[in-house]
Amino acid sequence: MSKLPISDIIKRWNDLNEKLNNTTETDQLIALGMQQKKLQQQFDLANRIEHLEHALAENKKLLETLNSDTDAEMVELTVEDNTAMSEELLHSEQELLGYLAPTDERDEKNVIIELRAGAGGDESTLFAGELLKSYSIMASQLGLGLKIISASENTLGGYKEVIAEIHGSDAYSWYKYEAGVHRVQRVPATEKQGRVHTSTISVIAMPLIEADDKDFQLNMDEVEIIATTSSGKGGQSVNTTYSAISVRHLPTNIIAQCQDERNQAQNKVKALRVLTTRVYDFYEQQRRAKESLERKMQVSSADRSEKIRTYNFPQDRVTDHRYNYSWNQIETIMAGGILDVIKDIKRLEAERVIEQLGNED
Repeated sequence: MSKLPISDIIKRWNDLNEKLNNTTETDQLIALGMQQKKLQQQFDLANRIEHLEHALAENKKLLETLNSDTDAEMVELTVEDNTAMSEELLHSEQELLGYLAPTDERDEKNVIIELRAGAGGDESTLFAGELLKSYSIMASQLGLGLKIISASENTLGGYKEVIAEIHGSDAYSWYKYEAGVHRVQRVPATEKQGRVHTSTISVIAMPLIEADDKDFQLNMDEVEIIATTSSGKGGQSVNTTYSAISVRHLPTNIIAQCQDERNQAQNKVKALRVLTTRVYDFYEQQRRAKESLERKMQVSSADRSEKIRTYNFPQDRVTDHRYNYSWNQIETIMAGGILDVIKDIKRLEAERVIEQLGNED
């Protein structure tokens, strides 16, 4: 029998189905329909796993009754059938695992992702640009939309800092695993002696808090708004109008700014969205840290100074240090394969939970 909660998933689906059949209220129908839609792929996989397990058990009984001499052909066909079904069963279980990773109440939200160059100078800024491109490809693969809302570029085309919004279904549930310090080891294009350099960039992923969000409302009495002239590469003035906006949350001293739009009002809206998200995330991190302390547990995912991943180009290897797990074909990963990396991480997270539940039994 599978170690996955197959029967629980099927029961949840059947319960939802029964509620849908016994409900006439529009709001409930919509809510239940959305829940069922989210569970659809898990239910299909659970059904398939249950069918394969039953078929394998039946084949095992059949093999026990067959004579290897007189029924040689039937034995061979049954063994081949078992091999194929066992492979499909393993694949289905691995796919279902990806849906069983621990959930966060903020998973369904859009996300703001911030990348900042760290140690390594120009090489760090270039890698920030490459990682952002990888995240953009991943967004397309997931049917999400990514839009840069603020960027500070250097003369080589890299980013000292770049902030992007990602919109779409369950955006935060995918990008939340990227928060932390990313380290890259490779020979920079500007290195003439062929030496491997180590650079770092930091990534912050936060659920986007909209103006009408019920989870958090920014108190505008606690916000200082400053209008300045926009500036470009090297600090030179872009225009002489006060269109750039800088906003500061006085209690936390958290700052956000935007100068991408020519209109001051549009820059203000963008800057306040970023500020609201940062302030909410700050208070959320404090709340979770307090809960962790009360439970006497360490929540490493809240530590953004933690080195989470290393991209080693000479060895063609990406390693996630949280799981002690590595992938090869680094160029493929940077060209959009980061999605497969995160799918694996979701499976690893689910395996941890299932293992913990097994230890408690």
